[in-house]
Amino acid sequence: MRERQTETLDRESKNTFRKTRVIHSRYGWRSHRTEAALAGEQGLGLLTMEQVAARLAGGFLRPIDPDALKAAVAESVSEPLGELDSIKTLPGFQRAAVASLSKVWRAGLKLDGEAAAATSETARTRLDSLALLEREVLSRLPANQLRPRDLAAAAARRAVHTPSIFGRIEIHGRTEMSPVWRSLLALIRRKTDVVWVAEGRRSPDWLLDSGTEVKTSKQAKPSGRAFSCASPRHEVLEALRWARHHLARGALPQQIAITAASPENWDDHMLALGEAANLPLHFIHGRTALSTAEGQLAAALAEILLRGFSRTRVVRLAALLRSRIQRFNALPGNWWQALPEGAPLLDAARWRRAIAKMSRPESPDGDYRPLLEEIIGTLALGRNKAKSVGERLLEGRALWLWRKALMEGPPAALDITLTGLRVDDRIEPGAAMVWGPASAIAAVPRPLCWLVGLTSRSWPRRAAEDPLLPNHVISAERLDPRPVHEADRRDFETIMRTAEIEVVCSRARRDSEGRLNGISPLYPHHREEAYLAQSREPEHAASESDRLMARPREFSRRSRAKSALQTWIDWHGPELTGHDGVVRKDHPLLLRALDRRQSASSLVKLLRDPLGYLWTYGFRWRAPVETDEPLTLDSLDFGNLLHEILQGTVTRLEDPGAGGFAAASTEAIGRAVSQSTYEVKTRWDESRPVPPPAIWLRTLADAAELADLALTLQEAPLPGQATWAEVPFGGGPLADALGDHARTRLPWDPRSEVEIPGTGIRIGGSIDRFDLAGDRSQGRVTDYKSGKLRGRPPQIKGGAELQRCLYAFAVRTLIHGELLVETRLLYPRADQALHPLEDPEDTLDRLSMHMVAASALFTQGKALSGPAADEPWYDLAFALPGGAKESYLAAKLPLAKEVLRDIAPLWSEP
Repeated sequence: MRERQTETLDRESKNTFRKTRVIHSRYGWRSHRTEAALAGEQGLGLLTMEQVAARLAGGFLRPIDPDALKAAVAESVSEPLGELDSIKTLPGFQRAAVASLSKVWRAGLKLDGEAAAATSETARTRLDSLALLEREVLSRLPANQLRPRDLAAAAARRAVHTPSIFGRIEIHGRTEMSPVWRSLLALIRRKTDVVWVAEGRRSPDWLLDSGTEVKTSKQAKPSGRAFSCASPRHEVLEALRWARHHLARGALPQQIAITAASPENWDDHMLALGEAANLPLHFIHGRTALSTAEGQLAAALAEILLRGFSRTRVVRLAALLRSRIQRFNALPGNWWQALPEGAPLLDAARWRRAIAKMSRPESPDGDYRPLLEEIIGTLALGRNKAKSVGERLLEGRALWLWRKALMEGPPAALDITLTGLRVDDRIEPGAAMVWGPASAIAAVPRPLCWLVGLTSRSWPRRAAEDPLLPNHVISAERLDPRPVHEADRRDFETIMRTAEIEVVCSRARRDSEGRLNGISPLYPHHREEAYLAQSREPEHAASESDRLMARPREFSRRSRAKSALQTWIDWHGPELTGHDGVVRKDHPLLLRALDRRQSASSLVKLLRDPLGYLWTYGFRWRAPVETDEPLTLDSLDFGNLLHEILQGTVTRLEDPGAGGFAAASTEAIGRAVSQSTYEVKTRWDESRPVPPPAIWLRTLADAAELADLALTLQEAPLPGQATWAEVPFGGGPLADALGDHARTRLPWDPRSEVEIPGTGIRIGGSIDRFDLAGDRSQGRVTDYKSGKLRGRPPQIKGGAELQRCLYAFAVRTLIHGELLVETRLLYPRADQALHPLEDPEDTLDRLSMHMVAASALFTQGKALSGPAADEPWYDLAFALPGGAKESYLAAKLPLAKEVLRDIAPLWSEP
């Protein structure tokens, strides 16, 4: 009797202004909040059905938090789980377990009871295992978080307080409700007024049988159109054009929605095109975390833990830490310039040594090296300590993302879990267009809707069995009364019924990979379909770039377009122009490029590729250098490796007390090669990117073998012979880097200039090997080639082989007196023979003439491509027009040969 009186009193004393709306999702909550604020409503509560049950149950009870559920499942897999033990460590198991438990709970099923009632041993075993997992999970959840079934039962025991807590209840935006809440809804209906606001939606059959008041409205009759687009990207572009069209005609952003059954496949296109369009666009389901600065910070940290240290990765991480974490602000933006140039820094030990070698910075923020040491030390903990690494380095939203990614999967899967995370875009949907799943738009309809992805694979989506509870264990109808394909159909129907002004349906003729798409059964075939071509000119473009792409005549009036078009015409025209390398005479850049100490390599470019010379020494362009771990050494790096081993070996044998290279035995040379190889390996490991260990050791063995072959070649020594390797001459950084003691041990002063008579050209470089007789009357210059000898031994090879001639001239210039110099090539891989340069004097005279001509042509502004640009290994091919070897060079090289006729004969010399 007392309970009945209390219930009557509560009904009579109910605050007539109190009202509660049961909404679908957070997006629904935000939309209804904006609507209520604009209408000036008071006493309105906005809750989901789960929150209604928790509020009524009282005692600080609440639904199970999704993150807490994932954490509990992750902890539970360490316990025995029966049949699930064989799969619990597989990738994706935790995600599947969370989904299966959630379905069971929403359906109001009891796993223990289902196991007892199972008719097959297979089903009983699986249900027992899942029930065991459920018990482990529940034991690890906070005590105030209850399963839906338990929460509904606790709420039912306090149903008498429904009127005073909620007042009148309206259920908005729903076409269905999970079975676990239906009995609670029926009980609440007996305590207070409950209205199911269906508007134009179809109501479920169970609701009509329950006697709940259903408030309907006249079904909307929007205008409709259907479009066939070329691709998913084209669909998004057309949708944004359509939105721009309506905004231009006075529609408000909050009236426009673009939706898909599952929008993830279009997210990247929507993000890129939406930002280009500069339209207010809210992602209902959140943007990918990696599209934010905090997400990029977490991704940079994950990349180092998963793929190891490298110069590029650590510099990127430090830059992001500096920009997002306050305690790293003391790092200057250019701190990385103090690192050894070219050093790969592929592990923590190398990083520590590099940081230790940094000079104390003169910075107002003080010494930043401890911060770098902290970063390296933390990263050195490795992937297995990913949680600790994140806690030490990250803060705020970045740390939240890191924790969430580790909750979703193991550290080894960080690149996958981070990719799947989403964050709120912080755009208010009440003042913006929205993009999101159809279920959200069906719950909170908008007058103007564009439905993308109406193909046979995307809308409706195909239903799939639950991976842990397939049909033979629990029937799909009981486990998920609202399967995905039925939900997609219902959402489509709801949007068509509730959009007040216009609904546009679109499909892509082909998917992102070019496959033909089928047409969705929901596609409005009764409407006339408009075929949209990607090249069409829209009435309203989505963005400036879209407008210029769609209106080539407008784009063609821009200076950049005129320049690009003229460049294309010049590239394919019958004349040489400024886009081919014709520059005005005596241009300062040309003169500055020539006014330098020339090397054999630079003179080869000047003689065989003047345009490449301009790019290299005028513009300072370089081919990208790989600083991460390469798989193999390219031919240039292998040659450098071989030369360093040769230099170390000769220097070791020429040390006082070693007896000299000329008198060394084969065994002594072999020992010196081995010692030099070890020293070079150590030096390269510290300063250069090297291949993986097994390949690197094999490469070193190959280089050592070639060095041994080169140095043990049977040749009579000169009288009183002294030998040097990598001997610098002509000044430059190599010569300047030598100390006084090192310079006195060389056959000449390496800082002395060497100028080719009659040309004004100064040369410098280093000679691979130089042998000098004791009386300085005879000398031998040896140039090593690590490649293979193809055909006859070259002399100057069309201007590509200048070392012997230039080195012979440099030796005669630097060693005074009568000196007989022999200069030759040695290919250790080939014939083990020495190939001398025939008539060095005459060759130098011819080269001098061509060098003078090349300098004059270059100064006149005729910096054209030469035959070197057509070689397979041309290092500046990235600067040539696309497909240059197939078309551009074939047309332009004959023209360039005519203009450069003063040096063209050199190109055909052997």
